[in-house]
Amino acid sequence: MHVGIIGYGNMGSSFAKGFMEKVQVVVYDIDKDKMQKALKDGFGVAQKLEFLLKDAHLVLLAVKPKDAKGVLESLRGKLKDRVLVSIVAGLSLKEIESILGEGKIIRAMPNLNVAVQRGTIAYTCNSEVSHEDEEEFIRIFSCCGSLYRIGEDLIDAFTALAGSGPAFVFKFLSALILAGIREGFSYEMSKSIVLDTVIGSCEVLKKLGGHPEEWITKVASPGGTTIEGIKVLEEGGFSGILMECVHRAWEKTKKLQ
Repeated sequence: MHVGIIGYGNMGSSFAKGFMEKVQVVVYDIDKDKMQKALKDGFGVAQKLEFLLKDAHLVLLAVKPKDAKGVLESLRGKLKDRVLVSIVAGLSLKEIESILGEGKIIRAMPNLNVAVQRGTIAYTCNSEVSHEDEEEFIRIFSCCGSLYRIGEDLIDAFTALAGSGPAFVFKFLSALILAGIREGFSYEMSKSIVLDTVIGSCEVLKKLGGHPEEWITKVASPGGTTIEGIKVLEEGGFSGILMECVHRAWEKTKKLQ
């Protein structure tokens, strides 16, 4: 099984490294330095798109939005039975079809965490993609994280929640680490404590289930220290701020299209 990757930037290279244990990866990029980097990372490179398509069963389009139209025009009529997976932000299935013509197209939206094979990836398929094509896509892309099939109308909301989400999480982590420093811990120790606490809390919710509020009641004893801290978060509108944060990101996503 061969996968061709067009574009070896942050996302393209992250996916390539995630795929490498399951499939053969061939890379194409107009930037010669990125082609050299792909070679050093252990991947085959194609000097022309035609060479990349020769053996590829699936093609990942991982270029910047400004470059996407030109690449799609050069692929028109050449993909045949291959599946094109586009991770180009803001480019809809309909827009891709209008440039590419008929073909099997999957639109995917990954987040930063693909870099460590723990990405959150939404995807939607056009009508040409068969069940077998989708199963093959899932088999390959699950190497890089969790997959969520959603309606294309929810892609912008997903971008705000999961695409921008890591930045919001990092901001929360930074604040919690600073809180530890304020109470006397060194930066490194506070960071380690916070990361272990957050990762462990996520595992509790994933493995044991339930609603987050249920687990809050298990930690917060009546009249205790935790509920005192929760009161401060509630007074500051913590939940409302996060909800508005994601909503504003969604609104901006819509404006950028």
